[in-house]
Amino acid sequence: MPRYRRHFAAGRPVFLTLVCHGRKPWLGEVGARAVALEALDHARRLYPFRHHGHVLLDDHLHLMLTPTPGTDVPALVGSFKRAVQSRLPGTADRGGRLWQRRYFDHVIRDADDFARHLDYLHFNPVKHGLVRRAGDWRWSSFGEWAARGVYAPDWGSVAPEDLRVGE
Repeated sequence: MPRYRRHFAAGRPVFLTLVCHGRKPWLGEVGARAVALEALDHARRLYPFRHHGHVLLDDHLHLMLTPTPGTDVPALVGSFKRAVQSRLPGTADRGGRLWQRRYFDHVIRDADDFARHLDYLHFNPVKHGLVRRAGDWRWSSFGEWAARGVYAPDWGSVAPEDLRVGE
């Protein structure tokens, strides 16, 4: 099995994508997203980080966070996945696996990269046709950012310019 090398810089934000095993939409089941957020809080107590943003969809989730010095991101992700697994009833009915073995990561380079990934994260429910605008999706950090004045409440009904590359 290949050994993946992940290079995280101390104090740098990281964008993570975790995908459900086989893209099965179990995160859309009643209570599953609340369990995932509870598991994220549990993982944060074990592996401290600053939470910047999240979005939970039916078959994947995105997180943006800055690990505190000494926090191992792969251990944090593993802790989160195990915490969801242990808290979610009926896991055995799903064949025992909830998550794909790997996850995607991107170390944020600068303020523009941070803003672009935050926009991507918050626009994701619109992109997937789940809502008409970002603020209508309950399972993201959009409302917190809108309350801070970073986003207008009606933001996200069309893709932001920096996300339209390749369309």
